[in-house]
Amino acid sequence: MKNPLSLITKFPSTKREREFFIHQVIEEIMNGNCYPLQMEVRLKNLEEIIKGIRTSTTLKNAVIAEADYYREKTFVQYGARITKSTRREWIYDNCNDSILADFRIQLIDLQAAIKDRESFLQTLKPGMIAVDEATGEQLVPPAVNEKTILQISIL
Repeated sequence: MKNPLSLITKFPSTKREREFFIHQVIEEIMNGNCYPLQMEVRLKNLEEIIKGIRTSTTLKNAVIAEADYYREKTFVQYGARITKSTRREWIYDNCNDSILADFRIQLIDLQAAIKDRESFLQTLKPGMIAVDEATGEQLVPPAVNEKTILQISIL
């Protein structure tokens, strides 16, 4: 591929163009111009391409450097409103706080207890009568929603 940027620059660049593009793609697929599963695989691959580009530290640094040329906190460029901000990330690993450490242990224990309780509730079947011995509550099986999903790994 000689110039991969030329492909990216052909995509819509405004919200309105993007919405129209999405509508057109869906319509073409539904009209039988492409196999839906084939398009799903191509879209998954496109997602991975975008993720690979956007997570590049080198590119992120170049993007921030370009944005720093603009003095304003918020500016309009390339058909987008861009706002520069600073995000703080607090790191508590070396605070030497035993109370926080205890809370984290309690949280892990609570998450495990919730998972165990959910697993138990999943064993209940419709029409089955189950009573919690500690609370006296009559338990009802959880509702279940099922849908078919596809896991796609690009080869």
